[in-house]
Amino acid sequence: MRTIFPASIILFITATLVASVATAGPVGVNGAVVETYFDFPDTEDAALVSFDWDESGSVHYSVGDPQWGTKLEVYKEADPEALLVFESDDVWAGSQVRLIDDAIYFNDGGDFTRSASNYYWYDSDDPDVVTTALEHPYDVNLSGLAVRNPGEFFAAGTEEDWGPASLYYGTLDASGLIETPLIKIADIGESPGPMAFDPAGNLYYVHGWAASGEALIYRWDAAAVAAALADPENDALTTTGHEWGILPAPYDGATGMITDAAGNLYITATSWLAPSQLLTYQANTATVVAAAEYEGRLESLRYREHAVYVSCATGIFELALPQVVTAIGTTEVNVETGETAMFAVDIIGGMGDIEYQWYRIVNAEPAEPVGDNLPTHAVAVTLSDTGTQYFCVVTDDSGATESPLFTLNVHPPLPAANTVFLLFLAALLLAAGGIKLCRRETI
Repeated sequence: MRTIFPASIILFITATLVASVATAGPVGVNGAVVETYFDFPDTEDAALVSFDWDESGSVHYSVGDPQWGTKLEVYKEADPEALLVFESDDVWAGSQVRLIDDAIYFNDGGDFTRSASNYYWYDSDDPDVVTTALEHPYDVNLSGLAVRNPGEFFAAGTEEDWGPASLYYGTLDASGLIETPLIKIADIGESPGPMAFDPAGNLYYVHGWAASGEALIYRWDAAAVAAALADPENDALTTTGHEWGILPAPYDGATGMITDAAGNLYITATSWLAPSQLLTYQANTATVVAAAEYEGRLESLRYREHAVYVSCATGIFELALPQVVTAIGTTEVNVETGETAMFAVDIIGGMGDIEYQWYRIVNAEPAEPVGDNLPTHAVAVTLSDTGTQYFCVVTDDSGATESPLFTLNVHPPLPAANTVFLLFLAALLLAAGGIKLCRRETI
């Protein structure tokens, strides 16, 4: 495969800002709900690019020029107004703002004389000093930033200005600098794009722009990644046999990628001829569904607290992921023998058609599917059913989500003879109370 544009130009186009015509945020599609999380003022000379949170929950974000001019500003959210951490009118805005350990790392987009990004960092709690973490020239032209473990650094880039994309790995030293030489762990082709690790350590990558017109998604398992890091000369990652998915037409590139806690994949897909879309891919099937659309350019993606966040020129926007919660206020269901136990769930978020499948677990045996395609499940119980557990898997167009585990507690009914005796005793007590009251009134 071939690359037409150098990494810096692709970065400049995709990460900054062809979307000057866009005046609103992304809108949900296929039933997804997208809400504004962080509103950025829409101006002719400033557009939000990338963002991340520090450990205290404050947002750090970068700003560039929507008219393709050189400009990079980095801010930390503060009250009453944001704190300007870094500014330059000599470079294009880079594609990434990321938290690594307790520091914020960001890159520029190069300038008219260099295509490689410089990388910077600052203490997220004390952002008064910005330190250069990696400065050109450093043998490769990086344009991205991905995080797996503390002290690690992953990025796509090129060995030459006009070369095909490769993947690189580096570490951070005690002073926060990115150590060189960087380790090349894969030759990919096309233009550099985003990458992301899922919770199991599997690595995903997608083309930033595909001159072939076909932007592929690759996946390598955690063992392959470990082997490539241990011996990049002999066990480098290869593309053959690792094609996991493809961006649907007309999309031929991507700016952002992230996975959620279940391993589902999210990509901000781009095209010269169509609005940008936020695509969701099911981890097990690679089934793709569009969740949001924006007339300009969607940028960075982040996952936090069961929601996906995406940036664009006008701010940061939130897509709540499906959550299945109990609809009866508890996960302990108490009934008497012979009664009917009722289980019920509600789904928060989600998109498209929704299906329900209930499961029963008896004595730690494998879960058995039961019930109908309903948010409720009713069971006539006997005393032997106590301890049985139930849960519901809710599937929508973005994937499957599991409910909390319900536990059934069955109690024997009160014997009829005891009931009669207790009623008789209660009547006697009431009568005795009445006699005492009458006596008091006659004294």
